[in-house]
Amino acid sequence: MSSTPLKLLLAVLTALGFLTGCEGKHSNTMFPSVEISQLSSTKELAAYEGGKVTGAEFNRFLAVEGFLNPDAPLNDTSYRKELLRQLVMQKILISHLKTSDKVQKQVEDMWKQIKRSYDEDTRKQGYEVLNIRSSDVTNQLTNQFKLEEYFRKQITSDELTAYYKRIENDLTRVSFTQLAFSTLHDAAAAAAELQKGTSLQDVQKKYADVQTVSKIENADNLKLSSLSPSFIDVLKKQHIRESSEPIKMGKVYYILILKQKDKKTESEVKEEMMKELVLNHINRYIQDQLPRFHVTFNLR
Repeated sequence: MSSTPLKLLLAVLTALGFLTGCEGKHSNTMFPSVEISQLSSTKELAAYEGGKVTGAEFNRFLAVEGFLNPDAPLNDTSYRKELLRQLVMQKILISHLKTSDKVQKQVEDMWKQIKRSYDEDTRKQGYEVLNIRSSDVTNQLTNQFKLEEYFRKQITSDELTAYYKRIENDLTRVSFTQLAFSTLHDAAAAAAELQKGTSLQDVQKKYADVQTVSKIENADNLKLSSLSPSFIDVLKKQHIRESSEPIKMGKVYYILILKQKDKKTESEVKEEMMKELVLNHINRYIQDQLPRFHVTFNLR
C-alpha cells in the first residue's frame, strides 16, 4: 500500500463512509477551501502517453473530494500527489468504460444519501465554497463507480475465497474460560479431570490449594486474531465446552475451555471483501501499470 491509504483516496468509498456514518441532515458542515495558487487552468500538472491533467481538472477533482469528504486534507502536498496519481489512472481507464445501468443506479442512490446528509442550504454552501456545481459531483461519482465496476469484474471467486482464508481469524469471535497453572504436572492433571467430565467448579475446588497464576479467568467475545498464536491454533480446532491440553506460554501453563465461537461466513462478508480487493487492485494498477504510460508529474 502507498503511504497514504487508498481508502482515503477513493472518493466514492470515502464519501459512503462519511455520509452513511452521519444521521440526519447537517447544516453546520465546514467545507474546506482549496488553495489553487498553483493550479491555474493552463498549468499541466501531469502528462502521460495519450493525455494530460490540467490544473483546472485537478482543482475540480480536489473540490469534489472536499464536498464528499469535508475532512479530507485537500491542501496537504502528499495527499494531493496521491490524488493526482489516482486522477491520471482514472483518465487513462475511463475513456474505455461505459456507464452501465448499475453505475447509473449507484449514482442516483448516492445522491439520495447526499441529500439525506446535507440539506439544501448546506449543499449550496458547499458548491459556493468549493466553486463547483452539482454536475461536477455527478460526473465524478459516475467516474468512480465506473472504475469500481471495472476492478470488481477482475476479482474471481478463487481470489475471494483466498482472501477470506487470510482474514478468517479477524472474522471469528470466541468466548472461553482459561485456567493458568505454574507447573505442567498440575495443568496436565487438571486437564485430564476436565476431559473425563469433571465439572469446572469441582476442578477449581480440588486445585484450590495449588499455587496458580490465576485460578479462572473468562474472556468474552474476543476477536480470534487478537490472541496469541498458541491460543489461536487451539481455539480454531476446539469444540464448544471442550477443554484443551496444557498450553505453555512463558512460565505458565494454560487450559482453555471454549464457551462460544462465532465466525462470519464468506457470503456474509462478500461485499466488504470486494471493496477491500477493489482497493488492492487499484493500488496494484497504480504501482505496476501506471509507470508503463511514462507519467510525469509537475505538482509541488
